[in-house]
Amino acid sequence: MNYQPNDEIPNGEVLFRYCNPAAFPDGQLEIPISIFMDRSLSCDWKLFRQDPSTSFHIAEGKTRIIQINVCEAIRNPVNPKRSTQIIREWHQSIKYSPITSSDHDIHGENIAHSLIIGLKKAPVCEAFVANSSWFDVV
Repeated sequence: MNYQPNDEIPNGEVLFRYCNPAAFPDGQLEIPISIFMDRSLSCDWKLFRQDPSTSFHIAEGKTRIIQINVCEAIRNPVNPKRSTQIIREWHQSIKYSPITSSDHDIHGENIAHSLIIGLKKAPVCEAFVANSSWFDVV
């Protein structure tokens, strides 16, 4: 498929979020929910960046890669007290948002850039944690 800017990224796709390993408290293996709290969460879409180690983030020390599995649980999180109730205000819009050279970004072009846009309340971030994994790039 030929994706255009602002197209919705479908369920089943993988996004990479970069962070410094120091974002994890000593000895903690579970992803901290704070990594997902940005209202416009910047990621790279694996479809366009197969190898996350090629990102400029690695040179900045963000060598821990959070692999987010795009799914309905992230897109439309439910109320943890009523597991069948979707909270409309928590909807996450998962968009392809490539950065082109005309955008004048300090890091240059990034055709893999994507955004997860929406209010990130604790249950939303917990949905991210439940549908993500991490690994380090050395």
